[in-house]
Amino acid sequence: MARLSLLAAVGAISLPLLAGTTSAGAASPRTTPPIGRQLAELEGPNIIGGLENLGFGYSVAISGTTVVVGAYGTHTGAGRAYVFTKTATGWTQTPELKGSDTVGSSGTFDGDVFGYSVAIAGTTVVVGAPGHAKNTGRAYVFTKTRTGWKQAAELKGSNTVFGSFGYSVAISGTTVVVGAPSHANGPGRAYVFTKMATRWTQTAELKGSDTVGSSGTFDDDVFGDSVAISGSTIVVGAANAMEALGEAYVFTKTAPGWKQTAELKGGDDFGISVAISGTTAVVGEPIYYVNSAGLACVFTKTAGAWRQVAGLKGSDTVAGDQFGDSVAISGTTAVVGAGNSRAYVFTKTAGAWRQVAGLKGSDIVAGDGFGGSVAISGTTAVVGAGNSRAYVFEA
Repeated sequence: MARLSLLAAVGAISLPLLAGTTSAGAASPRTTPPIGRQLAELEGPNIIGGLENLGFGYSVAISGTTVVVGAYGTHTGAGRAYVFTKTATGWTQTPELKGSDTVGSSGTFDGDVFGYSVAIAGTTVVVGAPGHAKNTGRAYVFTKTRTGWKQAAELKGSNTVFGSFGYSVAISGTTVVVGAPSHANGPGRAYVFTKMATRWTQTAELKGSDTVGSSGTFDDDVFGDSVAISGSTIVVGAANAMEALGEAYVFTKTAPGWKQTAELKGGDDFGISVAISGTTAVVGEPIYYVNSAGLACVFTKTAGAWRQVAGLKGSDTVAGDQFGDSVAISGTTAVVGAGNSRAYVFTKTAGAWRQVAGLKGSDIVAGDGFGGSVAISGTTAVVGAGNSRAYVFEA
């Protein structure tokens, strides 16, 4: 399924449906790429069929030898996040994370959907719950201590009301970015929090220089639909900007604060997913509404300016595959999810980006949503199948 259409099936929250799905057209035979080596198949211990199963793997994150998997549909839509650690015997689940005040659905579409978004950096995990408090939203910070993972903070935007705060989250070091794409009727916002001593404090509220809200014709820009951060650079996607062509905005931390330094443009649904590592950014363009397989655009900062240097495509993608539904990057390796079936690994060699592997879960079937979420750390990639599983691969 497309990144945002799953919520309609959960019966736990009424968030804006910012993307739709398009079934694949007549497909030519696939040319199967080399398959990356699967290292593990992850699942939560309390995951059962039906709605309780829905959402595990919808969001994934990895840092070193620790993987976080969101499961927003569990516990009647209250949601959970699961932490897995690599040991000598394989990947083992350690804790089950939940927000201190998250609740499930009472049958009126009011579940918190904790786990809708996840991020991790070292020993700090961030989990978004965009349905909390009637879609005002929250994000929860957890830190690893000697006795286990403990909630360290509950974040909220300074002015979010029905903003879906927590719809997207990202972390780098002691800085967290949280997207609220529904803020102010849809122009959207992203909020920056910094850890100062032992407290997490909001230090910036970001908005695109030309983002607008809805006039009642579903033309809101949804800035904050996706967020990414690397050091002193933040990328925020606005997949519905420019009448659904989409844009992504780059912000740089300066002495006075965070300033917008670039506005990246692409085609339909551009910005539904964003990722950044150093001076390289990847922006997904899955093109849900037209007869296309999708694209992922690579941008590099050179001489102070951001320029597109590559347009990535899967070697066997066909119309409707939603390639670019999710993106991740670590150094010179990028992973791109095609939310209908696959994920693809690309590496930069001799100045050019080339596909080196195609990823597919060992027991994936149609409709599992494999590729709807991806993450990478070093040479280890994680791919979520948002209806039940997450898979770890050697990238």
